[in-house]
Amino acid sequence: MKIYVPHPYRDHEKMIEPNSGAALSGVNHVQALSKYCEVYMPASEAVEYGPNLHGIRSAFETIDTSRQWFARQGFDGVLMFEPKADDLAFFRHVCPAPIVIRLSCSFGNNRDFVDKVLQCYSLLRPYDALSPKSAYVADEVGKLVFDKSYLYPITNGVDAEVFVPMDKLQARKEVAEKAGDQRFLEMPVVGFCGRFEPGKGAYPFLRMADLNPNVLFAVIGKQFAPVTHPPNVVFLGAQPYTDMPLYYNMLDVLCVLSVYSYESCPSTVLEGMACSLPVVATNFAGAPELLGTCGRLIEIERFEDEPLNVTGYIAPEVISDAVRDLLNSKTERVEVGKRARKRALEFSWDHTAQQHMALFEDLLTKRDAPVCPIPITVSFSQSCDVSGNPTSVSKGFNYLGSVQGPLPRIPFLGQDMSLIEGLSLHLMQHLHPNEVEAVLLGLCETRAIAHKTLRKIRRFSDMLMAP
Repeated sequence: MKIYVPHPYRDHEKMIEPNSGAALSGVNHVQALSKYCEVYMPASEAVEYGPNLHGIRSAFETIDTSRQWFARQGFDGVLMFEPKADDLAFFRHVCPAPIVIRLSCSFGNNRDFVDKVLQCYSLLRPYDALSPKSAYVADEVGKLVFDKSYLYPITNGVDAEVFVPMDKLQARKEVAEKAGDQRFLEMPVVGFCGRFEPGKGAYPFLRMADLNPNVLFAVIGKQFAPVTHPPNVVFLGAQPYTDMPLYYNMLDVLCVLSVYSYESCPSTVLEGMACSLPVVATNFAGAPELLGTCGRLIEIERFEDEPLNVTGYIAPEVISDAVRDLLNSKTERVEVGKRARKRALEFSWDHTAQQHMALFEDLLTKRDAPVCPIPITVSFSQSCDVSGNPTSVSKGFNYLGSVQGPLPRIPFLGQDMSLIEGLSLHLMQHLHPNEVEAVLLGLCETRAIAHKTLRKIRRFSDMLMAP
């Protein structure tokens, strides 16, 4: 199988750059895919990046040359890592292969992200798909669209050969030496890994330090350290990817407190679990389905209007209680850590790649499956309502003509319907149902009415399909 990835996730140096989460996930994903298929990415000239990982020069000057180029390459699928409607509109016109779009979140950036998702959803062909990185995102997007069958949630993975349990005392000695701080050898250590920002839970983490003066709180990641902060908070700065297992392993408990709207599958949760760490995380987005019973989930107070991309508030006292419970029982920490490592192994990048390979195979089958639709002709005419006022009437009927083939012979069938229903049924003959859905959302008063109308005309069309 040959897969084309429009985003050039090929630079191996990104693997060791600190805090390049999205790019790092893309690199890991592409490398895992290359174990099961040939992966091609855009490049200025043909180049080999590794086994089954190729850079290829594209020829996208015009629509015709683009179609010819894709025809020559014979790709079996296109994997997009961002929902870009303009790119999707282009690819669906020039590339016959199924297109799968990864979704990192359900809204975010003051709802701008969901606009992009919905625009892409409207452009999908019957054999394309959206692949959210968590079931949570699939559920959230599913609330807005009519046809949820386009959503295939597949989580990100973790490199369980890089993130492995290590001797905790030895890890603390190394960190204490690097940081020049012997408290790493004298106090329990609770960690925060990631950008130290409000939406990531910076405030409650600092507040926890106030509430637990006998515990050392370590921040590993890009940070905007406050001018004043509790003395038991240590800022270690951003660390290279290859060094992160050391910093995870020197912790007793890991806190993942994000309430950012654009996060769905926090890599920090999986990396900490792979290092046998108990995790305290917010009961939000994709964290619960990753964590399972391998730590504590903290409820958040939700903000419905999503101010500044922050969707909720976490009570520091509640987090502090959860962290303190784990610190007070080494037996529980060890047991939870063992379960965490075992569960993390279920989220390998290989498993993610295998799921996408299976998805592409299903979509190819759907693309190549024979269909025998009965064409439906819709006529528009004038009539009168009960008061004698002229009004518009749509009438739908099937027209088989002289070509029967395997189709059952159905006599002429007429049915009066509303103008909106007739227009939608007519458009259904020329546009994809998702595009018709977009039209209905513009014509109907509410999304509920639009989806009800769409459901009716799609069921009507289904009844006239050959068995």
